[in-house]
Amino acid sequence: MLDTFDHAILNVVQADNRLPNREIARRVNLSETAVRRRLDRLRSDGVIRSDVSLLDRDALGQTLIVSVVFCEDTAEAHARFRREMVASERVMQCYSIAGEVDFTLIVHAADLREFELWAQSSLLGDPIVKRYETSVVFTTHKFSTAVPLG
Repeated sequence: MLDTFDHAILNVVQADNRLPNREIARRVNLSETAVRRRLDRLRSDGVIRSDVSLLDRDALGQTLIVSVVFCEDTAEAHARFRREMVASERVMQCYSIAGEVDFTLIVHAADLREFELWAQSSLLGDPIVKRYETSVVFTTHKFSTAVPLG
């Protein structure tokens, strides 16, 4: 169970996880030791899954949003496709969704030619894929990994 101090700590580290514990402690009105213990617990419990640096995707290539529709809707097909997309270094995010589309992927490639080669082997080459539609991201106006907490 997360309390208000946990929420406050999580809000701080979502904005900047490189802050020293003493600065986090100052911002949330706790001792440095209490912050360290709470952060250790939040990490060991899996609430904080990882500490990463976010890169400017626009400066490093092309982001594409891909909607995938299957020929047949089976649990085995979903599981296999999900495993393959999770293993692909090109796929940044993979969502199994409800509705007419089975999966939505956020894919990153150096350029559109690289994406085309990936799509040919990973999507067109997959007999379970009935069709896929790609949206090219021109500009990212908002991108956040922060989960809103009360």
